[in-house]
Amino acid sequence: MTKKMKLTYIIAALLLIVFTVILILGRENMRKPSDELLSQADYERSMAAIESYISGFQSAENYYTIAKGWAEDGVLTPSQTYIIDAESRTGGQVYDQTRSQDYHDQVTYLEPGDELTFSVDVEEAGLYELWLDYYILEETYLEPELSVQVNEQAQYNEMNRVTLFMEWEPENVDGEIQYDRYGDQLPPRSILKSKWESRALFDPNHFFTTPLKFNLDQGENTITITLNEGYLLMGEIMIGNEEENIPSYEEYFASLSDQQSPVENKMITIEAENVATKSRQSIRPQYVRDPAVTPYEYRTRVLNVLDGNSFADPGDHVKYNFYVEESGFYNLTLKYFQNTNNGMPTRRRIEIDGEVPFQELELYLFEYTSRWKNETLQDDNGEDFYIYLSEGEHTLTLSIDNSDVADVYHELLTMLEAIDSLGREITQLTGGLVDRNRDWRIEQYMPEISTYLYAIIERIDEQKEVLIDIIGDDSLPAITEIEIAIDMLKDFYEDPDDIPHYMQRFNQGHASAYGRIQSILPSLVHNPMSLDKFYFHATDANLEHANASIFNRMLEGIKAFGYSFFNPRYNEVDQVDDDTIEIWVNQSRLYVEIMQRMIDEAFTPNTGIKVNLSLLPDEQRIVLSNAADSVPDGALGVSHNMPFELGLRGIIEDLSQYDGFYDLAKQFNPNTFTQVIYDEGVYGIPETQDVKLLFYRKDMLDFIGEEPPETWEEVVSLIPMLQRYDMNVFVPLGADSAFKGFDTTTPFIYQFGGRLFNETGNQTAIHQEGAYEAFDFMTSLFTVYNMPITTSEFYQSFRDGKSPVGIGDANLYIQLRHAAPELAGQWGLTTIPGVENEQGVIERWDPTYGSNAIIFSDSPKKEKTWEFIRWWTSADTQAKFSYDIQSTLGNQFLYLTANIEGFKVSAWPNDSKQVILDQWDWIQTTGRVPGDYIIERELSNAWNRVVLDGANPRIAIDQAVRIIDRELERKLREFGYIEDGQLVRPYLVPTIDNIERWMTEDGQEH
Repeated sequence: MTKKMKLTYIIAALLLIVFTVILILGRENMRKPSDELLSQADYERSMAAIESYISGFQSAENYYTIAKGWAEDGVLTPSQTYIIDAESRTGGQVYDQTRSQDYHDQVTYLEPGDELTFSVDVEEAGLYELWLDYYILEETYLEPELSVQVNEQAQYNEMNRVTLFMEWEPENVDGEIQYDRYGDQLPPRSILKSKWESRALFDPNHFFTTPLKFNLDQGENTITITLNEGYLLMGEIMIGNEEENIPSYEEYFASLSDQQSPVENKMITIEAENVATKSRQSIRPQYVRDPAVTPYEYRTRVLNVLDGNSFADPGDHVKYNFYVEESGFYNLTLKYFQNTNNGMPTRRRIEIDGEVPFQELELYLFEYTSRWKNETLQDDNGEDFYIYLSEGEHTLTLSIDNSDVADVYHELLTMLEAIDSLGREITQLTGGLVDRNRDWRIEQYMPEISTYLYAIIERIDEQKEVLIDIIGDDSLPAITEIEIAIDMLKDFYEDPDDIPHYMQRFNQGHASAYGRIQSILPSLVHNPMSLDKFYFHATDANLEHANASIFNRMLEGIKAFGYSFFNPRYNEVDQVDDDTIEIWVNQSRLYVEIMQRMIDEAFTPNTGIKVNLSLLPDEQRIVLSNAADSVPDGALGVSHNMPFELGLRGIIEDLSQYDGFYDLAKQFNPNTFTQVIYDEGVYGIPETQDVKLLFYRKDMLDFIGEEPPETWEEVVSLIPMLQRYDMNVFVPLGADSAFKGFDTTTPFIYQFGGRLFNETGNQTAIHQEGAYEAFDFMTSLFTVYNMPITTSEFYQSFRDGKSPVGIGDANLYIQLRHAAPELAGQWGLTTIPGVENEQGVIERWDPTYGSNAIIFSDSPKKEKTWEFIRWWTSADTQAKFSYDIQSTLGNQFLYLTANIEGFKVSAWPNDSKQVILDQWDWIQTTGRVPGDYIIERELSNAWNRVVLDGANPRIAIDQAVRIIDRELERKLREFGYIEDGQLVRPYLVPTIDNIERWMTEDGQEH
């Protein structure tokens, strides 16, 4: 190579390097989000662009957004008030004053479904509050829920579900503390404190300290209030605005300090577990084995703290009564513990005698602490607050609101919607392809994407700084998650063409920028805080140490360990008399305590039979105890597969031989029993059963102009319309478990007219007509129609709108009802899709699984145990249990009894009760056959081979059939049904067609 050529190459290389550096620097200057690199005009343009973009995809407005818009538009808040009495409205039943629970006028009685409509002629258009006089009746423990329409419209989502303020008081307020047979203190039931209330309607998330506003036009407005849940009397309705003027601490103290002075040597102690009233039944005391709390007992369980996890939701409040002997200024100290919630502080609103004394107590933050802490209320400078208390009776109220994080929460939520919407647009553009060898030029198709990403990054960063100012700590996990998300978004801002290749870092999955921000939102509004006690005290008072010394903790630990050798809980459990039966229960301790109390109050006094309930931590203990010849008399809460396995081996009793069985069985859907039948016997009584329902987002189906699908044919027609917007349908087959159980596969098989076995149970029928068509269809949902193969959590996908239609269970219903208030009125539920038969009937067959009650064959007290089980599973007892659970634990604890008659009158919410009953009309649960586990396993394996490995459905099923038939024959030979390859005695498989053989007395006379 000549020198001239070498010089040419060197110059070319240098030019290339210089050009590359210039290009990189230019790109950095163009891309990097920085206030210094964008002019104010560009910044404002970016913000305006993202606002316009967001408004284009927001289909439903929450109150925060609407109220913010009203404030920006300067909508007035008039001072006029209007009173609507019972005679001025229609709907419900008007009661005269003699039936008004001491109200001063006529009232209206309302029950679920009733509408109350009235007109109001306002002089001035603007924002008005709605104040109701109401009296909650005791027909149900469910929280009363209203929906409100103004001029036939819901102005924001929260109008679809507004809850009314309730107060509950512990049953033992004026009575004696109750203990179980071991001396452990029982949590008190909650009793509704029925009285007339005069209250405004509030945001269910409590992002506002003021009531909800409604925008009324000048002139006549029509308002409709619908009672969705509960029973109540409605008195006068006031439309107007009431202002609450709370002074600052400086103003408060100045107004009193001239006449009063701080007390000396005074201490008032309030135990936090002894609440006078509370807003929800589920707010409850708890036992903590810690000598630092009071009262403390190492031998028994005593309720000694207010459970922080039960007192954590927006709107929760607790009230305490206390007496003051000497008037004067007091300091207030709370002994609390808060070591959860990602290190975030928790917040409380503090009221004395029903009012916030000064602004600083409207929202007081309690920092994260890993140990008990005495927090004396003080200002930002560390100066203790003085609270004036006069001699006499007073109340202390703590409540939860989230007004300080309202802006941060909603801004982050809006940015999540923006990120997700961008992700959907990109997915529509790319068709979901993830070929790393294919380059995309996203900005050619989405020229504003850089502007959008810049605005999103800036707004998230702004809210991060606001959040740091609120919580006072920039090192918390929540802040770290936001910073990681910002870094991810900056990478995509620098090169938007990377987004299609890295959607899992953009908006898909928990580790994406979207997922990281989403993960911190619950911690912003969840406020757990355990409380031991409160002190009103003089400044010079010596408070007890918040935590016990190491020596004291060691001593108490040694005492507790030594006592465990003599504890009757472990040493006298088998020492029972002839009138006492032992029952193991596969439930939580809280449930068992409620059950034991019901038994002691309602069953034992009427029968003379005592019942000892014991926790069953593991069902395998049943098998081990049987081998050791130490089984109890019976068991409750036994899972659906156990009665057959135990009955097959002669461990438990055939319950159909006992008096009253057939009368009891009439209260159930007979197909619920197929899982507990073996040969000629019925080996369990169902206690609970689940249900699967179709959940759908009303807002999103309205957006695309579709109705909830009734058939699978309609489902497959809906899928491409949803996929056009990067959405999809969820079925349980697409859950994140690789094992596809009968609960996910048999609905298709039964709806298509197939079956799993032949009539004698020695061969499978999954390859025959009906069953094979079902298998082919349920694999094609994923191979042809492109349903997501894995959805880690349908609840979150439904909430986000990624799966606006899908099949879920009762737990999903509870989650949406209590943990997704922003979706109020935007979702519904109905029966699952099915297959239309020749008669035009849509067959929606679906199995149900639950828990069962059993009696052990070795029990010497079988008749007494049967009498107990017959009482326990009866309609009246099951309905009462559902109410007792709610009165003790709260309305999130919904009990789904298998007793149909009991469910009809249970504490389950009315908005879904009939839908569940309709779906239960289509129960078809697979009867049991020795070795049937192989069918469930191989059917799952066949599905995985087709969907994941691309196998041919017919070949996959034929492979499964050979394995299944071989195992079924082996198991039937093991239990004496087959000898030398021949069926020597028939095995009758219980099915929907022959179930009456076991469930009626006539059927037994065959």
